[in-house]
Amino acid sequence: MGKLKAVVAAIAALVTVGSLAACGSSSSSESNSGEKTVKIALETQDPPYSYADKDGKPAGFDLEVLKSLDEKLTDYKFEYELVDYQTALVGTKQGKYDAVIGAFFKTDARAKDYLLSKPYDYFFMNLIVPEGSPINKLEDLNGKTLDPIVPTDGRYVAIQDWLKRHPDIKIEVPTVTNQETFKDMFDAVKAGSYDAVYLSKAQYEGVADTLGYKLKVTEPVDAAGIRILFNKQQTDLQKAVDEQISAQIKDGSLAKLTQKYFKQDDFAEAKKLGVTIE
Repeated sequence: MGKLKAVVAAIAALVTVGSLAACGSSSSSESNSGEKTVKIALETQDPPYSYADKDGKPAGFDLEVLKSLDEKLTDYKFEYELVDYQTALVGTKQGKYDAVIGAFFKTDARAKDYLLSKPYDYFFMNLIVPEGSPINKLEDLNGKTLDPIVPTDGRYVAIQDWLKRHPDIKIEVPTVTNQETFKDMFDAVKAGSYDAVYLSKAQYEGVADTLGYKLKVTEPVDAAGIRILFNKQQTDLQKAVDEQISAQIKDGSLAKLTQKYFKQDDFAEAKKLGVTIE
């Protein structure tokens, strides 16, 4: 019995040592790799920029941008989670997520709460109006009403900036606490509740097949750079991403992605509107 106990004890000791060695090896491997896992939030309902595919997985232009950046950022490994607009912003501010992507404009409020990347693309604002509408540009909305916009949305800042530059034009811009879905916006314009939606052609086309009717999309009326928002503690990540954004603008990688998704070189189109890299 004593010998049996000794054998059992010896085996247990070997198993314990082996387990500890295995744990130590795994930890050491993670440490030696120097690769930091980064958790990034993507919006669930912002096609074609970010949305859930038929299997519930992340899809869209923003995901392709992140994958392109991640491929070159060898010190980081990106992980993605689809969440709604408000959850993404709050979660990133509080540190649940390291960053959030979702066609965000630069605003004073966002600059206060987050670190902002350089623009990785440009968002072109169009007016989506009923078919046959005489509205083709913002000036045509004088005395009319846009579909409501959340005040924290970059579109609200953009339209207010435009109105400041055009004091003779009076456009009513109602505000709401929670942003409607794109379908709700377009339904409201179709019904005549509002005169136009201030949004992009790409976003309209992302849901057009589900509407059951057609609307008119004007030529671009304005443009602004769109950025990744980082938790305030992620200074190293922001710097690394900015460097890679600059590199991929220079080598044309990001322009190729815009051509794939939007059938145009967004960087060249932004220059035509007088918008330049910030």
